[in-house]
Amino acid sequence: MGLDRDSLSSMKVSELRTLCKEKGLLISGKKEELISRLLGQKVSEKSPETKVITSSSEQDKDDAIDRLLSRIESGGEGEPLDEPVELGQVEVLEAEVIEADIVKTEIESDTEDELELVLDSEEEEINPVIKQPEIILEEQEEDAWTGGVISDEIEPVLVADELDSDAEEASITITIPSLSSIEFSPKVIAAITISALILGAIGFAFFMQQDSSFQARTLHYGDSMEFNILSSSIEVEGDDMVAIFRDAASGPLDDACGELSANIVSGTGSISIRNGDSSEIIHPSDKQYSGAVNALDAFGRTHLSAEKVIDHEMNIDLSGKTWRDEGECGTLGWILNDNNLDMTTRTWTDIGDKQLIRTSTDLTILNSENQATNLEATTFGLDSISGLGVVSSYVFLPLTPLDLYEFFGDESLTSGTTSEAGSEWSWTVGNEINDNDHGLVYPISMSHPEFDACNGRITIDLLVKNGVSWPVQQDANIVIDKNQKSSDCGLIETSLSDAAIPDGRITISFSMRAIKGGINSGSTAIEWLVDYTSKPGPGEDRPGTSAQRSWGVAMPDESTIRSWDIESALECTLGNYSTSGVATAVEQGGYIWRASTIYVDSKIQWNMSWVTEDERAGWTVVEEDNGGCSLVDDDNMDDGTVQWNRNAIPDTLTMNSLESRLLSSSRYPGLNMHINDGSGGWDYGVEYGYRLSVTQDNEIFDVIPISLGEGAVSVHVEKSWTDGNNRNHDVVCIMDAENARLLGWYHFWAPPD
Repeated sequence: MGLDRDSLSSMKVSELRTLCKEKGLLISGKKEELISRLLGQKVSEKSPETKVITSSSEQDKDDAIDRLLSRIESGGEGEPLDEPVELGQVEVLEAEVIEADIVKTEIESDTEDELELVLDSEEEEINPVIKQPEIILEEQEEDAWTGGVISDEIEPVLVADELDSDAEEASITITIPSLSSIEFSPKVIAAITISALILGAIGFAFFMQQDSSFQARTLHYGDSMEFNILSSSIEVEGDDMVAIFRDAASGPLDDACGELSANIVSGTGSISIRNGDSSEIIHPSDKQYSGAVNALDAFGRTHLSAEKVIDHEMNIDLSGKTWRDEGECGTLGWILNDNNLDMTTRTWTDIGDKQLIRTSTDLTILNSENQATNLEATTFGLDSISGLGVVSSYVFLPLTPLDLYEFFGDESLTSGTTSEAGSEWSWTVGNEINDNDHGLVYPISMSHPEFDACNGRITIDLLVKNGVSWPVQQDANIVIDKNQKSSDCGLIETSLSDAAIPDGRITISFSMRAIKGGINSGSTAIEWLVDYTSKPGPGEDRPGTSAQRSWGVAMPDESTIRSWDIESALECTLGNYSTSGVATAVEQGGYIWRASTIYVDSKIQWNMSWVTEDERAGWTVVEEDNGGCSLVDDDNMDDGTVQWNRNAIPDTLTMNSLESRLLSSSRYPGLNMHINDGSGGWDYGVEYGYRLSVTQDNEIFDVIPISLGEGAVSVHVEKSWTDGNNRNHDVVCIMDAENARLLGWYHFWAPPD
């Protein structure tokens, strides 16, 4: 089929890059550059031969740019971080959660305890799904058990920490299940998307933890504030920007183009620090820290923590435009009004090291037909609901009132005080005024010069009151539009902006105001960075590297819970079906990069996905049968779909040791009520398995190929069922197979389609 500009313009950037790669062309650049390159038209670009390095200093600068851009393009697969990343640092790394036209993401953390969860912005994030009477949005369903093993649309990837460092050649990204790994209906995705689009949950506060300049009150156990959410909105303009949401929805938003908007018509909320009962202090020596509460971490260990509770109740309208013809956005609009959203987010932060331990989110969306959609999600050391790619580091509305002490610290507030020159945030304190509801308050105006120079504009206006830990009023106006960059935007920042943010504009306006009489102060300040007695040690109650095992042709299983483990399934298959795909692969030096087991009609089945050294790949399904086994399915994928890379496989714990921890009700009580059969085994309908994930060669700069990343393995648990009220339920959890760190889990339930 011939290529013309119209057909190319209707394609996604990722598809254009694939065409360029197939034709041996450079794949870097914007959409128009890719189209011109495919049409054989001149594009301004340097070839490898013309690149000249004039000095080691210039080389260092180039290398720095390459590394930064490769991190953005590959989802953070560059040099590992030395420290765990919190939300806002993170979304320039989890400000990192990335998508925007870029490639599939994986973010690696090199620390022992942290692993970053990244939702790729082009094809991974969970975003608004629209349903209207005139437009029927369909989602194609594929059997994840017997269907194609790797889809054309790569899903979000979780990359484990403590990665093996032997791999020198990286191969294709193999996905690990996450919130988007189950193919939801349009109604389901629409529900989650509203929260992802509107709610940053803990989100925006990370920006506010850099400078310090006025005496703010530290948080106390028992502090609370109620607030009204005033008329607020988010407007998305430009199809490339809308594509962030459309592509991430993987089908249901295919009819959305050009414009997308979400309006918070009204709402209320509250924020509080729970004052824990003294009975929650386990160790007698820790009684002095009364107010703190117990919280279980990713390994199921107990910490003393400060618990923050944030509630939101909002009425939200969605609207936008749809296509006129294929590839042409028209003026026809759609609207989905009167969605009521209730969300409660709880976070637990260790009082010893001030690290986020756990985040739990409970969300209910009630549509205009009074149908409820529910989500409960728990993550460990990560933030509750992931965002919209690199854009999310700025997009997420500051629904959480700013922790003033975290931002301004101990310095005294006076009129005319300003931030220091060169500070990340620029702010000015105005003259004290008398507010009708809150008495004497100081206005503070804030902006972010670096963001304003490169990406658009951020302004935040606060009213702060002595003795109150949060602003009594908080107004944010944010514009994301890289075309507004000025000459003050540096070379590296310009490159990052161009690579990470698509063409188009996002405009956000958000306002909240404390309710008169809705502010309460606790009496006991939170003591941070204390050495409490019951704090678990770094290696306490968690497997060490001595418990790890090397792979043969599959991840070691050796289950004492399941009667037919992968070793038994493989032995039977090799002995009875020597011409099957998995048997042939094993004979030729291949390995099983993914495998999972489930009961089907009271028989144990294994689905084993294999790859050979010559890059043939496929899957084989076998089931236990009267002491032997029978072949259920055996098929191939296209050659080259998965690249063989044995060097990328790290040592892991056994599937047996990991499932024993997952099924421990004392470690993960909320999860176990869904997956445990009550006697320490898997509940019927649970699928348990593992996946090897290996990174992909970085292709941002074709002239400087960079091999990044190492292999990582996770185990996952999935279960789906329908309850007595005909509501569909899905539960998914992910655990790092190298160190038994639970990354998170969620339970989603909704009415039938």
